[in-house]
Amino acid sequence: MRSIIAAICLAVAFAVPALADDAQPPVDPARVAAARDLLEVTGVTRQMDGMVEAMSRGFAKGAGAENSEAGKQLSTQFDSGMKKLLEYKDQMISDCAVLYAQTFTAEEMKTVADFYRSGAGAKFIAKTPELMQKGATIGMKYSEKIADEMKAATQPSQPATPSDQPTPAQPK
Repeated sequence: MRSIIAAICLAVAFAVPALADDAQPPVDPARVAAARDLLEVTGVTRQMDGMVEAMSRGFAKGAGAENSEAGKQLSTQFDSGMKKLLEYKDQMISDCAVLYAQTFTAEEMKTVADFYRSGAGAKFIAKTPELMQKGATIGMKYSEKIADEMKAATQPSQPATPSDQPTPAQPK
């Protein structure tokens, strides 16, 4: 359950750029080209594959795929959906490029891309997958905490057992 919550949150965050408003006016092709370059240098395309893989693993764990047939079936369905999502990767990249192009000038994106090609920027890109994985672990920790709190809030109170009752003080 905990991993399911985290996987859903990641799926929503991952899908939002693909929901860019298609009714926007055409964008300058130079801006779109600069956006595509920025997306390439930052490794967005490679990260999509890794994110989908991580989400599938997290979902399988949360669904209990190792312990139940129902969990295996849910995990298989989720994996199928994620593979289907990746079939749209090029379109999502294009939509994201348009989104960036609507937000930044070509010069701004070139400046950012140049930074990511520099020593510090390249190191940042190289370390990002590791940081994302560790960040996901932090997110999972708090997702588990929320799930535990929600579970505790929905369970009926247990009456105190005799061992939970304080013992009266013994007279001297």
